[in-house]
Amino acid sequence: MVKFIQTSDWQIGMKGGGLGDAGALVRRQRINSISRIFELALEHDVDFVFIAGDVFENNNVSDQDVSAVISILNKHPNLPVYLLPGNHDCLGSGCVYDRDIFNRVEHLTILNSFEPIEIGDAILHPLPLFSRYSSEGDHSFLDVKEQPGIHIGVSHGSLIGKVRVGGDLEYPIDLGCIEECGLDYLALGHWHSWSIHEDSAGVPRVAYSGTHEQTKYSEKDAGYCLLVEISEKGAIPVIKPLKCGGLSWASFDYEISSGEQLSHLDGLLKEHKDHNMLELNLRGRLSLDDENELKRILAYHDTLHEDFRTNIDSLRYTVPIDKDSARDLGDPTLNLVDVELRSMIVDEADPRQQAVLVEAISMLYRLSEEGS
Repeated sequence: MVKFIQTSDWQIGMKGGGLGDAGALVRRQRINSISRIFELALEHDVDFVFIAGDVFENNNVSDQDVSAVISILNKHPNLPVYLLPGNHDCLGSGCVYDRDIFNRVEHLTILNSFEPIEIGDAILHPLPLFSRYSSEGDHSFLDVKEQPGIHIGVSHGSLIGKVRVGGDLEYPIDLGCIEECGLDYLALGHWHSWSIHEDSAGVPRVAYSGTHEQTKYSEKDAGYCLLVEISEKGAIPVIKPLKCGGLSWASFDYEISSGEQLSHLDGLLKEHKDHNMLELNLRGRLSLDDENELKRILAYHDTLHEDFRTNIDSLRYTVPIDKDSARDLGDPTLNLVDVELRSMIVDEADPRQQAVLVEAISMLYRLSEEGS
């Protein structure tokens, strides 16, 4: 029997630049969540922790980032750790794992060759990576169908037909390799969402743990590690995702067609107040008269989250198009432009051109408010 924690894609040293001021928070939390992984390992009394690649963002990470990881590992000297280099921290010239500090951690094993490693009843079959990018796969595990023991393949790449990406797959992996070689389980890294995949017999024998801490709004099922238990050779693996991420993320879309919906939007946002990171994607049409109320609502909710971002590229402001609805914009020239634009809308038959003119009036109104 073997029981272990599977994790991957910590990518310590990542900048998180797309998160603005919240990037520093995410970087700190990625360190803190490593501690949670080891707490879970102790709670579940596992035999070892396995990291399926990309512990670091690249091989040029700072000594400070390396020390932060090693400090956590050293708090658990009786818990063996097996680390597979991925494509971000691949083996080769200048590899981060060549630094002296890694040789001093006695309970850490860097899987830097293809040699199998026996751990109790289990045998690990590692396939470390030696380059940052490759569209070719080499997952020639040994044929272990007739060999005793629980055989676990460990690799880093993309399951063919199971992930959606543009262009070539990075390090493609054929799901059929586990049956061809007789593996009991294949532990994978590279993709940031946890997922479990079945062999041709419908047995779950392949899994991604995903990243331990979510890094962007588009990621789903991130912030987990996996607890894996295999009772004997040929047995069905028991795979359980365990939450280890510390930040709560949410993203939702909202379509608006009138100012009367603003109170409803405010209520929905309040329901998400406990999320650290919240993204709102607004679309539809809203009267320019209601723009300030929307701004007030969003400004308040910005104070409730570590990161609150709104995407309004698909939101269009509208204005009454008849001449009698023209405002006094506080400037004779702007007033004349407003009247002229409204006249053009009345005379324009093409709805697309009308939309452009309406947007121009909206911009004119905002310009007048900024100048007042």
